[in-house]
Amino acid sequence: MSHDRRASAISEGLFVLVMSAFLTLPAAACGLAMDRGAGPGASPSPARAGGRPRPNGSATGVVVSTVDGDTIHVRVGGGEEKVRLIGMDTPEVDWYGGRAECYGAAAGLYTRHRLLGRAVRLRFDSGLRDVYGRLLAYVYVGRELFNLTLVRRGFATNDPVPPDTRMETTFAAAEAGARAAGRGLWSKCRPA
Repeated sequence: MSHDRRASAISEGLFVLVMSAFLTLPAAACGLAMDRGAGPGASPSPARAGGRPRPNGSATGVVVSTVDGDTIHVRVGGGEEKVRLIGMDTPEVDWYGGRAECYGAAAGLYTRHRLLGRAVRLRFDSGLRDVYGRLLAYVYVGRELFNLTLVRRGFATNDPVPPDTRMETTFAAAEAGARAAGRGLWSKCRPA
């Protein structure tokens, strides 16, 4: 293992350890933040009511909270949207009572560390919302496509879900590179 790879692995391990300290909030309190404005009869956010997102369009906002590695809350258009990063999938976390998967907490902490409080640009593909009502987007921090960063660094796998497959070949190549290099979950988790 090269010195750079060893230093990177050590710094990622320390990052996960330090960020784990911030997960001491009760699950109920985290659940309240997740459910804000959701559910039957809830009025649509201003972002949904006016200035609706359009397929292949974009919007800008600020990340106000994170759910896990691939789901965030973004203040956009005067409202708050639950946004699912598309084209990839991170392992699940147990922070809200679910079943934890290998490297899920690391992915969730990395997303929180990189995105919380940051201005982002949301770029939409063909579909706008999933069956859970989440806005589907490629998330950019400056010029960086964060969805792709998660796959490249081994926090996520390629997961094309039609009709949002514009980046499928790019994400597949990034996953192959991460797997070959043994980055992230590819070095820590048993293949399914």
